[in-house]
Amino acid sequence: MKLHRNTVWLIPLAIIVTFPIWSTPVGNFLTPRQSVTNQPPKTSDPSHDFIMKTVKILQNQNGVKTAVIHAQSARTDRNTDALLMETVDADVYDEEGNITTIVAKSGSYNTTTEILTLIEDVVVHKIKDNQFLYTDLLQYHSSKRTIHCPGKTRLEGEDVEINGGSLDYDIPTASYAIGNRVHVTLGGFDDQEPLPSPQ
Repeated sequence: MKLHRNTVWLIPLAIIVTFPIWSTPVGNFLTPRQSVTNQPPKTSDPSHDFIMKTVKILQNQNGVKTAVIHAQSARTDRNTDALLMETVDADVYDEEGNITTIVAKSGSYNTTTEILTLIEDVVVHKIKDNQFLYTDLLQYHSSKRTIHCPGKTRLEGEDVEINGGSLDYDIPTASYAIGNRVHVTLGGFDDQEPLPSPQ
């Protein structure tokens, strides 16, 4: 009995001595099949993951207000620097402070390029001249102070309607460029006195 109790210490000694033999196979067996890193899992950037209600964006150039953009709601886009907005209402100011209002169902505002893109039922009202522009896609470039409509447009003013395939408007010079198939309808000729017939 004493002999058996005294030989028990040989078991840990045998494990220690034979460690080089069995450590490699046991270590390979216990190694995870997929690589494991100590890095935490990637999460989305918190700055690109939020929703805002009642958004207001102010734009200035040289200390002068150039535009005020309102949206009923906006959310960030994880892949770009854009705010995706719903129910957009913007006021754009010209050099004399005259207001042109732009409304649309939805749009986006790129915080890097400062480009406002509006889609779906876009209506532009140039209050000073009481002109209306209707289109489905509009881009307002804040730095260039231009409005670009690459698709079909309809411009309505007093006694005139112009349909075109595109439209570019330069705010500082108040000049229009209407492209592609342009169709102009003029009114107001019914009240004109007829020209005298040649003698």
